[in-house]
Amino acid sequence: MSLIFEDANTLAAAADTVVKTGTMQSFKADVIDCSKNKIVLAYFMSPKNPVCDQFAALLEKYVRLADGKAALVKFDILEVQPLALQLGIQSVPTTMIFAKGGLADGFTGAIPETQLKAVMQALIGKAALSLDDMLKNAAEKLNSNQAQEALEVYAAVLEKDEANPSAFAGMIRSFIQLGQLEAAQDLADGLDASVKSPDLDAAKTALKLALEAKDAPSPDDLAQKAAQNPDDLQTRFDYACALFAAHQPEQAIDQLIAIIEKEREWNNDAARQQLFKIFAALGQMNPITVAGRRKLSSLLFS
Repeated sequence: MSLIFEDANTLAAAADTVVKTGTMQSFKADVIDCSKNKIVLAYFMSPKNPVCDQFAALLEKYVRLADGKAALVKFDILEVQPLALQLGIQSVPTTMIFAKGGLADGFTGAIPETQLKAVMQALIGKAALSLDDMLKNAAEKLNSNQAQEALEVYAAVLEKDEANPSAFAGMIRSFIQLGQLEAAQDLADGLDASVKSPDLDAAKTALKLALEAKDAPSPDDLAQKAAQNPDDLQTRFDYACALFAAHQPEQAIDQLIAIIEKEREWNNDAARQQLFKIFAALGQMNPITVAGRRKLSSLLFS
């Protein structure tokens, strides 16, 4: 059976892109020949099947994460029926994995993302799928007040995964730290509704708090006023807001808890409500949030 391995020297070589649409005529060049240098996923699908489209997007994500070590070639099953018959494909979606010039593995159906990631890691090595490491690196830079450097790493993540909500959340926080609130707002407003996560919600809340405090006096000025008049709870509240805007959340939380300790229901429970906003902006699993909630609970239930 020479269909798959027929000589294709007379065929024009397909463009060397990471993701492409294949045909009967391009199969040898796009898949067989290409797999001599990298892993190639030959994806058989039906454009009329939404499951096929959704899984194609997931395959594309992980192929692009591979940094040139993998490629994806998509085939419309109706247009390549003789090829599908030769490969034993009976349903779509089906993914055939080629390596070193031959068929290496394959699977039928749209497998879960965790399973696909494990498959890709086994094929090309864990290091190639470096999104988690990149996001961790960016977060470390952001926490070290290296917002510009963090911004560049988050942008690099989006080049690999254009809808990554953690990267968008990090970019919003980077813009906030840089004082570029308009850029942060433009980014948040321009996101597609399908891009969502708790991290992104928290970043948007942080942006809202930063916008509310953008015209506030400096924390140093308010600190002096608060120290001179400890009973001026409005000044202490403004000081807490300014501290949070200046990326000092622990100090801001302490000031708000001090207000609650002095007058629990002050200004219609404003201090506690602001605390909850800060917790939401930091993220519920953030160690600072956990510690702040512990302090609040200890005060309220003591």
